[in-house]
Amino acid sequence: MVKDNPIYSPADFKTFILNPDFRSSIKHILIVRPGAIGDVIVTLPTIGAIRKHFHNARIEIMGYTSFLEITNGRFYADKVSRFDQADVAALFVKNYEMPVHLTRRFNVFDIVISFVSDKEQIFTENLKNAGARHVINYNPFPCDKERIHIVDHFLKLLDLLNIPRLNNFPKIFLCDEEIRFGDKYIKDNIANLKKMLVAIHPGSGSRQKCWPVERFAELITRLNDEMDAQIFIVSGPADSEIVESLKTLVKRRIIVADQFPLPKLAAVIKRCNLFIGNDSGIMHLTAAVGTPTIGIFGATDPEVWAPRGEHVKILFNKVRCSPCVQDVRRNCFSQICMGNITVENVIHEIKNVYRY
Repeated sequence: MVKDNPIYSPADFKTFILNPDFRSSIKHILIVRPGAIGDVIVTLPTIGAIRKHFHNARIEIMGYTSFLEITNGRFYADKVSRFDQADVAALFVKNYEMPVHLTRRFNVFDIVISFVSDKEQIFTENLKNAGARHVINYNPFPCDKERIHIVDHFLKLLDLLNIPRLNNFPKIFLCDEEIRFGDKYIKDNIANLKKMLVAIHPGSGSRQKCWPVERFAELITRLNDEMDAQIFIVSGPADSEIVESLKTLVKRRIIVADQFPLPKLAAVIKRCNLFIGNDSGIMHLTAAVGTPTIGIFGATDPEVWAPRGEHVKILFNKVRCSPCVQDVRRNCFSQICMGNITVENVIHEIKNVYRY
């Protein structure tokens, strides 16, 4: 057992995993990874290493399928399945009497790796009771005292299991059809393909993580006027209000990529010269396709939550109360941490980053 990130498995699991015969005997692996798009992406280096180590195994990832599109059939997963269903919810019930259909569902797996908060080990016990050969539970959040980047937190699981690391950067693989979609979208919407193309995501999963919309509007105007840049806005399900406000403030035509499936959105962003946005899953998506990225952080800690990528620049002007815990952030209306970042700060970084 490992104190902070318990592995529920035989004590000699490390010995098993180092044995070539054991490795070749693993045919089916289930990785349980619920969470939003950013949560999935920060786990990709770990999932990729597991994939390579057990290269003969069939891997299924269980989570929210709209977010798992970036893994399905593209190196990481042979199949994805839903976490948000009644059968799975029942596995969180203590002393659950396992029905036959769930035993049939889970007893095919040689290894189940669960990235689910499960302090009482109820979910883990039920997976074992369903017949999974080895069940590993790893806490998806670092302990409070450990200030570690979230990607590195997941990579520590590989060290615990003696699985070699591949890299520290998440990477998303796009198929030819998606690349063609991205090319066509840009050609259909951008009049002059020689202009600097900048994608901007003004939203986030939390209002408190958003740079003021007025500053995004000023930034767009200056990019248009001073750098002759072409802008398009990324909009997700929770972003409609802020995007409408942005349209009103800018008072010129704005191209909006509205609620694209994630692989298609990734293909469009990959065609851009630059991405600018708040702390969000879309920022992690952007870094994972290799687009130069400028991230605006305030309430959250970039040392833990910033996206990993070769061309990522984070703007973070620390104030007395930043970064803050979620309960404090939820009730914060001053947002002085975000207000400290000016349009001029962003313009300065654009001039540096765009040298790539």
